[in-house]
Amino acid sequence: MRSSYPIRLSALCSLVLLGCLGHAVFAGSTDTEINHTNFINATECPRIVSREEWGARERISFEVLPVTPTPYVVIHHGGIRNYCRDEEACSVIVRSYQNLHMDDRGWWDIGYNFLIGEDGNAYEGRGWDYTGAHSPGYNTQSIGICILGDFSDFLPNADALKTLNELIARGVALGKIKKDYNVIGHRQARDTECPGETFYKYVVNLPGWTANPVPRISQAITTTDPTDQENSAVDVERNSKSNDIL
Repeated sequence: MRSSYPIRLSALCSLVLLGCLGHAVFAGSTDTEINHTNFINATECPRIVSREEWGARERISFEVLPVTPTPYVVIHHGGIRNYCRDEEACSVIVRSYQNLHMDDRGWWDIGYNFLIGEDGNAYEGRGWDYTGAHSPGYNTQSIGICILGDFSDFLPNADALKTLNELIARGVALGKIKKDYNVIGHRQARDTECPGETFYKYVVNLPGWTANPVPRISQAITTTDPTDQENSAVDVERNSKSNDIL
């Protein structure tokens, strides 16, 4: 079915703030150890830059998530050494990811549900309600979140890490992510280095991380995508530098 997403993200963050759950991380950008006394209840909602604001192309189609609230959050990094500290630069990178996924991979849209820049903003990908193309076996039952950049050797900055936790908390408050959700790194779903060695050491210490994820078998509501996104998701970091437009 060809269509645009029928539901847009609400800008009324104050309504969600009352129910925001989860933790905010205040770890240093090079420290992979997490002191859990530094976790506090999230008291802010992240700014989510809409598709219109970052200049998204029209998606070809969409598939409604069949499992909601989703039991999994899958953490990614972009795997390309492009970094951004302002909305304009981050929007350019997000557009490059969308072009890669749609033009090179033949997908309906950018693969991730959300992306996060080191400007501290979250960027709307497929959003809360639609199946992503980012982790085989988990796409129909997860929210996939990608932090822009390559974090093999160091962590995302504090602004990005704080937004990661606030975004998950907002998903719980909205009823899009289960309260007892599981966190996994992309490498737990397929053979990949994603989300980078250093960042993955951080991810395994996040509340909710599970060492032995077991995806729930489920069919999506619509199955009209000829590329079978459930099984053909390919890491951004596996593509050549020629795809790096910055």
